[in-house]
Amino acid sequence: MKKNFKDFNRLEKILIDTKNFFDSEDGAREKGISLCRQITRFSAKAIKKIHQHDFKESLDILNQAFDMLKETKSMLKKFPEIYFAGFLHNAEKELIEGFVTYYLLKDNTLFIPDNDIDRISYLHGISEAIGEIRRHILDCIRKQETENIDSLLNIMDEFYYFLISFDYPEAITRGLRRSVDAMRSLIERTRSEVSIVTHQKRLEDLLKKL
Repeated sequence: MKKNFKDFNRLEKILIDTKNFFDSEDGAREKGISLCRQITRFSAKAIKKIHQHDFKESLDILNQAFDMLKETKSMLKKFPEIYFAGFLHNAEKELIEGFVTYYLLKDNTLFIPDNDIDRISYLHGISEAIGEIRRHILDCIRKQETENIDSLLNIMDEFYYFLISFDYPEAITRGLRRSVDAMRSLIERTRSEVSIVTHQKRLEDLLKKL
């Protein structure tokens, strides 16, 4: 004789608890995506301000974005599927790019993060900052302010060799090698452009002495 299943009530409780968890996770995901979009927008705005030499405004914006990042991480910490979905990493690397660019161009120093920053996002942020250094070099060339461009080009090289030393599977580094390879082509193009400008300046100096 078949026995009646006695755990329907327990199954119903599991159903309710699980749905409540998924509702909370879905709500956290939607809010997290919204915050990460704001972080990305703030980071882009801050970088624009950096290139305009409005360093005070750029730092204020970066700090606001950093507060958003901490809020987002705290909210998503108990939902690992959402935390590591990718959008948080993308926003964080954009913010780090902003901080690296800020400290380099304002104080000629390296941005060193605290423990609140993901290490892999930090590496990606440095990689992305190479493009902003190139943009600054081109601005200097356009304005004929070429005194420091060799130094900035050397920094691009140092960043590249630092990043290329992390020879680990792409699944671990979240595709860092592809990003670094792309940055390498930017460095080579920048080196070529700097060389042309340097040779032109030497020729101009030589002609002035004649």
